[in-house]
Amino acid sequence: MHKRSLALIVGLGLAASACKDSTGVGDLNNVSADALAGGLNRSSTQLLVTGLLNQTRADQGLRTTVFTETLARDFYRLDANEPRFITELLGGTADPGGFVGGGAFAGYYVTVRAANNLIDAVANATGLTDAEKSGTRGLARTFKALALYRVLETRDSLGIAVDVNKPIDAPPAEFVCKPNALAYISAQLDTAKTELAAAGGTFAFALPSGFSKFGQFNTPAAFLKFTRGLKGKVEVYRGLSFQKPNAASFDVAIAELGGSFLDTAAPMSNGMYNTYSTSAGDAVNPLADALIYLNPSVQDSIVATDLRNAKITPVATAGTGSGVSSTEKPTNSSPDSLTTPLAILKNSELILLRAQAEIEKGDLVAAQNDINAVREKDGGLPRYIVPFTTKRQAIDALLYEKRYSLLGEGAQRLVDLRAYSLLRTRDPEVIGDPFQATLPIPKSELDARNTTSITPACP
Repeated sequence: MHKRSLALIVGLGLAASACKDSTGVGDLNNVSADALAGGLNRSSTQLLVTGLLNQTRADQGLRTTVFTETLARDFYRLDANEPRFITELLGGTADPGGFVGGGAFAGYYVTVRAANNLIDAVANATGLTDAEKSGTRGLARTFKALALYRVLETRDSLGIAVDVNKPIDAPPAEFVCKPNALAYISAQLDTAKTELAAAGGTFAFALPSGFSKFGQFNTPAAFLKFTRGLKGKVEVYRGLSFQKPNAASFDVAIAELGGSFLDTAAPMSNGMYNTYSTSAGDAVNPLADALIYLNPSVQDSIVATDLRNAKITPVATAGTGSGVSSTEKPTNSSPDSLTTPLAILKNSELILLRAQAEIEKGDLVAAQNDINAVREKDGGLPRYIVPFTTKRQAIDALLYEKRYSLLGEGAQRLVDLRAYSLLRTRDPEVIGDPFQATLPIPKSELDARNTTSITPACP
């Protein structure tokens, strides 16, 4: 790849693919900088918003979710033609020049560039009020923050590049350490919060059905609840960071989650989702893949009466490959799941994130109440009646609920196992398993910097 690898990647943000479920607008494959040279208007703003949202939907794709859920030891993708799904995620170090080690990276920066383009261009848009411009920036900045957070989920302590809004001929962006990346993402969400608060009553564009199908997030005030929920999530992991832990982040997390759509009385499934369809030109659920299986420990560890057993489908013939086998699949990997929505952020996750912050603050009573809210409504299980007496007991209960409420929805399990130093302490399922914690920095990024390794400073 060209030496300016990341700069070239993020320069592609205008080339978004069509997202017919989003708005029904025209072809987005050929939206060019020349077409926008005269400045944005209401129509072209809609085009760029739709392109951004379609790109962030693509970020929650097969590689991202399967890679991270495999690193978390919950998924196997058993493909006789591509053993690296096992050999490089479970049985050996991922090749930074291959599709595993180099994957789940570039697409996020396309999303970041798409968001930056929109933020920069909307300032001079015609036909939009100042409030509508502010709302556009707030939405775009929120999804920029989400994209950067997703890069960090895959690379963790290896760091990521954040200051990428530069000319294509500028030097490649420097990598920053995880705590500094989280601080940058958190600041972006603070700015988005201010922008959305000044955005008036409506957005200047239509939004996809996933913004209204499981809760209302299609006005600036309602979308702000999503932004604040994401901010609360980021602050929980700022507090849990082993490099530069920040105890004050737990108070911030609880405050932000309190201003989100978190509601222990509401359905646990409430939230914002990516939606899919089989219409021509649209995308189907990327997890509808017959080759995806579950690690047997997923079935072995769930309570028999847990309603979330519905997420696990037994199969008559075991899938095998590269030293592992399974007779269970995630239900949403069925070919019948082509149009099944995938949650970006939902109520049960927010409640359990608040429980994580409460545990770290020593408020085990509040944490137990939040854990019980999810346990009862999502799992149909009896409440924990005997009070938690130790932090370890509370964390174990929390991790059970998060594992099964969020199974197959993203990197949450992997991030939690890292945060609590559990990834390398369990019995290996594969002989010689190195218990990898991250994907490597892609070789293209190393080459762009004329180096063989990156160790970001963490002042």
